[in-house]
Amino acid sequence: MGADFLERVGKTIKRSWDRQRVALATSDLLTKQPECAGRSVAGEIIGSARLAPGDKLTVEKDADGLVARQGLTEVVRIKAAPTEVVQGIEDSCGIGIGTVDQVHDAAGVVEISVC
Repeated sequence: MGADFLERVGKTIKRSWDRQRVALATSDLLTKQPECAGRSVAGEIIGSARLAPGDKLTVEKDADGLVARQGLTEVVRIKAAPTEVVQGIEDSCGIGIGTVDQVHDAAGVVEISVC
């Protein structure tokens, strides 16, 4: 009886799951996206890299601390990162996402919030 029932209603159950999956993926007025509560770290700009607030960087663990890359190019070196940030990077397979908050060109320093 169980196998016959599943053969008979299997397509209906699958369609119902597909409709519910679409409903979950469709945003509405009350849908909220989870936000990342990032920690802000300061790092030195490498060379003549040009950064602007809002730029997305990948932050990776390096032998000397952390390094932020824009594409494949290293643009920021973070030597004295807080242990919570380093631990968060290690927990996420060694790579985190950073967003440039402020750029201080005269000092050659950039502030990055790391998620």
